[in-house]
Amino acid sequence: MQDHYYSKKLKQYFPTRVDYLLYAHDGRGLGHVSRTTAVGLALKRLYPESRVLLITGSAKAQMMVGRGALDWIKLPSYQTVLTKGASEGRDGDSGFYKSVLGNLRAEMIGAMVKILRPRCLLVDHNPCGKRQELLEALDQSSGTDCQWVLGLRAVIGEDKAVWSDETARVVDDYYREILWYGNRRVLGEGPLGRIGSHFTHSAVEMGYVSRLRELAQLYTSDMDSLERLACTISLPWFGEHTAQLIRDLHGALGRIGEGQGSCHIYVEQSRAQEVGDIFSSLAHCVVEPIGDNYISSLIRSKTALIYGGYNSILDVMALGKPALVVLRATRDREQQEHLELLQRAVGEQMQVVDEEAISSRALEDGLRLLLASESDRSSEIDCNGAENTARHLHRIVQQRG
Repeated sequence: MQDHYYSKKLKQYFPTRVDYLLYAHDGRGLGHVSRTTAVGLALKRLYPESRVLLITGSAKAQMMVGRGALDWIKLPSYQTVLTKGASEGRDGDSGFYKSVLGNLRAEMIGAMVKILRPRCLLVDHNPCGKRQELLEALDQSSGTDCQWVLGLRAVIGEDKAVWSDETARVVDDYYREILWYGNRRVLGEGPLGRIGSHFTHSAVEMGYVSRLRELAQLYTSDMDSLERLACTISLPWFGEHTAQLIRDLHGALGRIGEGQGSCHIYVEQSRAQEVGDIFSSLAHCVVEPIGDNYISSLIRSKTALIYGGYNSILDVMALGKPALVVLRATRDREQQEHLELLQRAVGEQMQVVDEEAISSRALEDGLRLLLASESDRSSEIDCNGAENTARHLHRIVQQRG
């Protein structure tokens, strides 16, 4: 196919290539698709005439885009569970065994890259893709002018998908650049140094990527007429200790009472009825499936209770919300390391509790402390990584012509 299509009726040429193709594999949480969505939204805001598409298997893509303007291509989803800190694959909702699904997705992505011929292809965190599903597309785009760019989260942890010798070879052979979604003022030079010593490329610092930073402006017009909330609680996926957390949370919110305001609790769709029944005895608690309402809820809340993933942390940091962060045990210690460093930078604005050692009293004490603190204090940490990345990718495309 040619780079342009000529319309005889309009006597005008139209581009046939996509400018930016953005890939986010579907992990346990929402960090990968959230970061990638934020970059896509920033590209559309800054360069509205550009052609941008997101590829992901995440079932939460529509929720991530919210009121923004970004189109996506949905892959059939993987399913994973966390058991004793380790992630285990399951058959996806489409019914395919995980290895079969991996082969199918590899062929689908290869076909998309062949048809869309992106000028720039941004990959979040996993250079080879989930179950190495990007390798076919990488091979077939070799020799073309497609610029592959890798974006890495702030603290990578001991992730073999990044640190293996095979991954280093793939990045060195196929990728033009590595972008780092972190802030050296918070994390020091260690992450950048490690990336530079493992790959041929040095990483370029972009700052933290906040999807909410891109979307918040679309939700502020109707905020004055809405109720001010005590707390927004996000439980985006359930692990082996989540049921106990919910029971402890019920006790803590019951004792805090409705004097501080309402608490809105967001859970995955399949759990909404179950969790709603538990909190039905507390009139000031509202349970909803995770969706578009989460953003407006967080904007008008005094505080938040979240799990410690990149996406959720950046939501509260971008708004300056004091937050009680529940830490899940993971073998690569990425979340633990990140939270330790962030706490030093933000102080009492962020309280951390270990999921496995949590108690109803600890939740109550943490929430009471944060509800009494100064809310909506702007963060001094750079959360403008989505815009910085969008501008950087635009320069790459413009340089190639």
